[in-house]
Amino acid sequence: MTKNVKCLAAGLLLSVALPVSVLAEKTVAPVVSQTAAVEGGRALHVVVAQSEIKSDINPSNIVVATGGGLLGGLIGAAVDSARAKKAEELIGPVRTATADFDADALALETAKASFSDMEWYKANPVAAFGKDSSVAGKSALLDAATGKQIAFVEYSYDLSPNFDAVRVVARIEVANKAIPASANGKGEKRLNLKNLAYSTRVTSVVLLKGAGEDKEVNAQRWSVDNGAVTRRALQLAFANLPTLTQRTLAQTADDIKALNDKKNKRINAGGFTGRPQQSPNAQTTLLWDGSFINIENLD
Repeated sequence: MTKNVKCLAAGLLLSVALPVSVLAEKTVAPVVSQTAAVEGGRALHVVVAQSEIKSDINPSNIVVATGGGLLGGLIGAAVDSARAKKAEELIGPVRTATADFDADALALETAKASFSDMEWYKANPVAAFGKDSSVAGKSALLDAATGKQIAFVEYSYDLSPNFDAVRVVARIEVANKAIPASANGKGEKRLNLKNLAYSTRVTSVVLLKGAGEDKEVNAQRWSVDNGAVTRRALQLAFANLPTLTQRTLAQTADDIKALNDKKNKRINAGGFTGRPQQSPNAQTTLLWDGSFINIENLD
């Protein structure tokens, strides 16, 4: 990259407002009752693809600010690459400090607590666990399934772009074993969003107490004392998921209509934007953006 392009990128970093952080693309959740049993049962498959805590960045919107084009694309890619490299440098000590943290076991425990009251889960109480989150891997499980559906719940966890929060996301998908006619025999198309019986997510955010704007200072706090703060935050973030997962799966069309009421104006909290909902305590903010986002301060 030339010197002029680098200077332009630096200037844009100072002048372009960054988007609110999101963890993944939005999903559509058809209104169906996930408490209902299905013939042959509905197996629960738990997935944690990662083996260590992830870092995240706020992607630049330089392409938009420059009106698009090759130059804007090159600058945006360079800026995002630099941010990703810096985030990986900062998260290194956190990963080292929490190398023995068993997030897989915690995710499996969380899934069992989340689905334990579901009638269909009681018929299949042993949740399978895997690391393969690929469409091909999920499709292979559907091929081998004895029931008509599999419920996949994939957990991911990371530190926010400013290193001021731990975030855990439970992505829930219910897929049909039967291959739809429109798929032309291609089993992997069962995992396309339009072919899923159900798709949604639940997000749990735990804010670092006293976090400031300096992400380097924030990052250091996550690794001290063998990553004690990170461990506590992850435990709390996972612990908040079962109640919200059960509430999500029990929603009716009227519930969703009320949650989307435009009279309830959107707010920003914890790096997310959504409509505020009644929270269980003063330490917690609950948002709805098409799915629940629970934001809690770490004591």
